[in-house]
Amino acid sequence: MRITLLALIGFVLAVASLALAQEEANTPAPEEAPASDTSSSRATDPSVSVTTESSPAPEERSAPAPTRSSSAAASPKSSSPAKTSSPAPKTRAEPPASVMPTKKSTPEATLREIENKWEASVMAHDPSIARAYLAENYRGVSSKGKVMTKASLLSEIKKDTDTYTSAKNGKLDVRIYDGKFAVIMGTSTETGTAKDGKAFKRNYRWTDAWVEHDGNWQCVASQALLVAK
Repeated sequence: MRITLLALIGFVLAVASLALAQEEANTPAPEEAPASDTSSSRATDPSVSVTTESSPAPEERSAPAPTRSSSAAASPKSSSPAKTSSPAPKTRAEPPASVMPTKKSTPEATLREIENKWEASVMAHDPSIARAYLAENYRGVSSKGKVMTKASLLSEIKKDTDTYTSAKNGKLDVRIYDGKFAVIMGTSTETGTAKDGKAFKRNYRWTDAWVEHDGNWQCVASQALLVAK
């Protein structure tokens, strides 16, 4: 009896072990968690189409090339309000280039040239030299003793009806004082024909006073004397 019971227990244990082994064999293995690298799992599965699309890189905006206007806008100085320069004070107009002296090495040379041009302009009845170099407040005494202003002297030059064959200066004595004031004593000889047809030869002795103003010389006073006919 005891032997039969032991045999029966051994049989039951054997059957139970066999059933347990068979159950473990039939139980499917647990699925492995997908790997973190999805690209490798997609590559091993031929049914999956792998398409890697790279995300577009952010568009780089190139800075515009600097221009004059942009450079000015970027400059700190442009942010400040523009300074308006006050108008320059009006100065006396410089003589035309045609009457300007060509020699400027010394004041003496400059004044000699102006005086010679002034006398030569008498032949053509050209008042441009006198207009350019006479001061607005000029006063003079003519060879006939008449007091002259700038306007009246220019008028006399225009109304002159004599025909000249020569008008030249003689010896000129130029004296400069402090580089700003000059006194010139000289002689002039004029030849030609008067309105009545008579020939003439006139010799003058004269004195001119000059003042340097803004780099230009201006005649402020003069006096002439007719010494011979």
